[in-house]
Amino acid sequence: MSIEVATDLRQSLKKDAWLTEKLGRPVWKVESDSDGESLAMLESTGPLFAYAKVNIADIANLWSLTGRGFRVVDVALTFEGTVVSSTNNAMCRFASPADQERVTRIADTTFRYSRFHLDPLLAKEIANAIKSEWVANYFRGKRGDGLVVAERDHRVVGFLQLLWEPDNCLLIDLIGVDAGHQGRGIGSDMIRFASRYGTGDQRRPARIKVGTQAANTPSVRLYESLGLRLINAQYVLHYHGRQSAA
Repeated sequence: MSIEVATDLRQSLKKDAWLTEKLGRPVWKVESDSDGESLAMLESTGPLFAYAKVNIADIANLWSLTGRGFRVVDVALTFEGTVVSSTNNAMCRFASPADQERVTRIADTTFRYSRFHLDPLLAKEIANAIKSEWVANYFRGKRGDGLVVAERDHRVVGFLQLLWEPDNCLLIDLIGVDAGHQGRGIGSDMIRFASRYGTGDQRRPARIKVGTQAANTPSVRLYESLGLRLINAQYVLHYHGRQSAA
């Protein structure tokens, strides 16, 4: 028995310049509109990379993309809500330029469950570099509205990168805790700090939003323990074109 999948979905490819630079090959994001390059470009020869995010209930779109050679690498979960107040155990503060080396080092060594780390066709070194460059862009003034760091014994052991969204919603763009200090409440301390002080410019967040991976059960437990609740889930798909593992 054959199954027909809708092929007239409004999808196009948009160039991701930042990831193109990091991966050293053209990178495209699938958008749900027709104002971009045709998905037929994926059939061209030469190395390329593409990715898509599909609502968990949009099975027609999921099947359409997997029929083109995309593969699911992650289920992205989004949580949102008001953070439950509690006493902080770690010393938290806003980052200074002097923190860049330590923060980027944590980002280069702490992640395991990002979509880049879960992709078996991306080398771990590339996945690590993407995260360290991501947070380095805060210090370069290219990404983020604020950055919180946590200290233990006068040493930075965690960071929390933040972005403001409409209606005073504060988005956790990236969070990382040094491997030797995980499981000690440092992540929750940084989030509580941000829920009280925002990004240090007098704004107070009405709510906190954060994304994580379904595979990252420690993070799921953390966000639920803080009072955040699941509001969305998406399949994350990668396409590697005609090439071998990076």
